[in-house]
Amino acid sequence: MRNVTWAEISLDAVTHNFKAMRKKVGKGRKILAMVKADAYGHGAIQIGKRLVQNGVDMLGVALLDEGRELRENSITTPILLLNPILPEQIYEALKHSLIITICNLHSVKEIAKVAKKNCFDAKIHIEVDTGMGGTGIDPKNALSLIKAILPFENLSIEGVFTHFHSSEETDKSFTQNQNNIFQNILRELRDNSIQIPLIHAANSAATLTIPESHFNMVRLGLALYGIYPPNSVSREVDLKPVLSLKTRIINTKQLEQGSTVGYGRTCKLVRPTIVATIPVGYKDGLFRSFSNLGNVLINGKTAPILGRICMDRCFVDISHIPDVIIGDEVVLFGRQKKRTIRIESAAKLIDTIPHEIVCALGRNALRIYT
Repeated sequence: MRNVTWAEISLDAVTHNFKAMRKKVGKGRKILAMVKADAYGHGAIQIGKRLVQNGVDMLGVALLDEGRELRENSITTPILLLNPILPEQIYEALKHSLIITICNLHSVKEIAKVAKKNCFDAKIHIEVDTGMGGTGIDPKNALSLIKAILPFENLSIEGVFTHFHSSEETDKSFTQNQNNIFQNILRELRDNSIQIPLIHAANSAATLTIPESHFNMVRLGLALYGIYPPNSVSREVDLKPVLSLKTRIINTKQLEQGSTVGYGRTCKLVRPTIVATIPVGYKDGLFRSFSNLGNVLINGKTAPILGRICMDRCFVDISHIPDVIIGDEVVLFGRQKKRTIRIESAAKLIDTIPHEIVCALGRNALRIYT
């Protein structure tokens, strides 16, 4: 018996999006697929395995536990930890052949010590801070850091990268400036006859709109999940949504004009209304911000959300939809008949980003892979 609420994940859509983006960047460039945060709520193991089947060059995670989980599920593809790790995590990272991001010499010394003691061959990527702030080596110190690392035994610099902070904005000048800073560092490396195999900077938005940021590897997240980056002006690549969130009606009820619906009486009905209850709320990732604002699909028609979204249920107006019965399918995100509610549109409606919506789905909904 199917759960009342479930997320349908189309692995064929993942394949389609990967191949479409591979065509966009060309076969000469590698693709690092971001599967952090449980593959943006889609399921890191299933998504990771499908990407590996299609020849992805590297997977990207944020945390040690995420990398370990992939390894424990027989994924042997190179995995990059994009967050710096603590000294006590180094042994575990190297044991699982995870590639470590570094941005200071102290971390390098600790990694080299553990690698030498345990006969590990450690690979690292150096993050350069071109404006993101937080992690990353200052550009003016990047060359000296790399020179200091080169003599270390049991340790090799496999990659150098930067992180764009505004590539999803319509104004690309900020990203172009970051890219120029990064290119200056690459020029310094060439002038000093230092060759680093992998150079990467572009996320999905930059991959779609800034070709000069592609270098020899791109980092793809949203695009693989069929979601166009916010404010991206380019939709020339056909991306198919991977995730649909669905549930079923558990109750219908006729309410009179003047009745209120939900907590706080924020919705007062201006006419007699048939209200359906669906068992999805903010614990499932349907943010309270959608209260009195969002829509769902029932029988191929749009049904507005009424009142405040509760922890585990919400209410929708079905007065205009004929023949609705308890048990009917409801689509919160995804396609039903000829209509679609896209994650991008829903995110724009409540002034957030698509990443937040898909990640919020977490592990609450049963995932069905198709």
